[in-house]
Amino acid sequence: MLSLNAILIIILCFLVFISGVLAYIAFYRKPKEAEKPAPASEASSGFREMLADDIVKFSIVGLIFVSVVVLGVGIFGASNSDAVENSQYVFAALLPLFATWVGTVLAYYFSKQNFEAASKATESLVKLSGQKLRAVPIEEAMIPVGNIVGTVEAPNGDLKEVPIQKLAEAFEDKLPGGRPISRVVILTPGKACVGVLHRGLWSEMRAIDLPSNVTVNFKNDPKNADKLEKVHDLASESRAPETFGTFITGYVAFARAGGTLADAKMHMENKDGCQDVIVTATGKSTEPVVGWVTNVEIGKALEA
Repeated sequence: MLSLNAILIIILCFLVFISGVLAYIAFYRKPKEAEKPAPASEASSGFREMLADDIVKFSIVGLIFVSVVVLGVGIFGASNSDAVENSQYVFAALLPLFATWVGTVLAYYFSKQNFEAASKATESLVKLSGQKLRAVPIEEAMIPVGNIVGTVEAPNGDLKEVPIQKLAEAFEDKLPGGRPISRVVILTPGKACVGVLHRGLWSEMRAIDLPSNVTVNFKNDPKNADKLEKVHDLASESRAPETFGTFITGYVAFARAGGTLADAKMHMENKDGCQDVIVTATGKSTEPVVGWVTNVEIGKALEA
């Protein structure tokens, strides 16, 4: 049987051998052939790769070297208890340091790979989404003007003249499946779109703290003569400093008939907060409405 000292000496020799091999790998680099100067981004990436590679190698070499020293002290300085204890302290202090270095490098590269994979997946999804929408004619996805549930006429095309009673009545309409409508399309007498009022904004109108000298009747009562002008210029609390009137008219996009659903999505994205695209003959806001595309129709097309 080998004595304890003999076993320790064998382990020491093995560790010294491994340390030498890794040191050789870390320090020896074959000269590269002359190449064209790399772009700054590639040069920076190459430097990071080299730095990370060296940190891992030097950490392993350093860990093995410290282990060798500790074992050496254990073998040749066993009679000196202080030396053994000090070497253990050094080992305990340096081990977390090397582990942190290696852990940081591994975390960086795994997170980098995950990010690159997610970016590629997102890019592919965006391309696929665009292809899907370009294949759908806008007339096929839109709600034809004759099928729009919940429309209100603005007298003389003036949003301020819209009767509040008519809005309250429109929000009581139901979709074919029995679900309450979530938005009301406001039209001129010539069937051009003035704006779209969402239920969320309607609810905010009804709950807002009105000036002391203003009273508004939001009920669906034939005797209700109040008009939208009473709240038109009041600031929306959730969208301050924008007024209710600005939000109703300013968040509607327009697209031409004959295009695709990708065109509607593009117009919608070009206007922050927009969820409604009105389709007209040439895409002008003054033309009669041909159809209506909402974010819901676009979402359904993408899921199909």
